[in-house]
Amino acid sequence: MLVSKNLVKVVSVAVASMSLMGVGASVSQAASFTAPKLGVAETMPTDPAIKKGDKIFVTVKDTKNQKVNVLDAQGHKTSQKVSMGSTYTVKDVKKAAGKKIVKINKSQWLNTKDVVKD
Repeated sequence: MLVSKNLVKVVSVAVASMSLMGVGASVSQAASFTAPKLGVAETMPTDPAIKKGDKIFVTVKDTKNQKVNVLDAQGHKTSQKVSMGSTYTVKDVKKAAGKKIVKINKSQWLNTKDVVKD
């Protein structure tokens, strides 16, 4: 009986030490792993700065309402709206009322969050 208890202790200690060695090996393997480098195309900015003369495309996040509010030169909403999918040439870019806005014609401005560079 005493021999079987000692045998159980020895086997359990051996199993526990082997499992700890296995965990240590996997941790050291994970620590030595290096991530692959990204290529040039994958590190390009997704939202390049819009400048005067660029073509822009109106996008809408809300699919039920397919129109975007038009702003005035001070960045305030007007009663006019522009449809999604419209393309314009940027006449001017400025910051007003804490928003970056782009001029699409003589008196109409759009928030840069509502447009993408074409």
